[in-house]
Amino acid sequence: MRRVVCKCLGTLLCVKTPTVTDSNDTSQTNVESRDAIAPNDTKQLDQQMTAAEPSGSSLERLLASINSLMETKLRRDAQLRHQTEKHQELANEWMIAAAVIDRFCFIVFSISLVVGSVMFYLLYSTSS
Repeated sequence: MRRVVCKCLGTLLCVKTPTVTDSNDTSQTNVESRDAIAPNDTKQLDQQMTAAEPSGSSLERLLASINSLMETKLRRDAQLRHQTEKHQELANEWMIAAAVIDRFCFIVFSISLVVGSVMFYLLYSTSS
């Protein structure tokens, strides 16, 4: 139903659709670059710390927990970004639907106003 209102009636009634930026590509590359950078940094840090202290079992656990926290944060950021994009897309679709309904009501009102005025004029002019 939403597609019919937004796309078919929208094009029929000449409603401009909002331009959608291609933010999926940029956000996906940002997530990929973060995923690529974060594990490498932790590996380098892990190597540096183990070279400095050979008996670092607690240090290894600490680095593993930091790594897992970073991965969790990246997953949450990606989920939040996905939800935000989804909500923005839904809001754009509702704006299109509202514009279509508004245009349709304007056309119906205009036609009924013109037809009513013509009928009133014809009835008034024939009765006089």
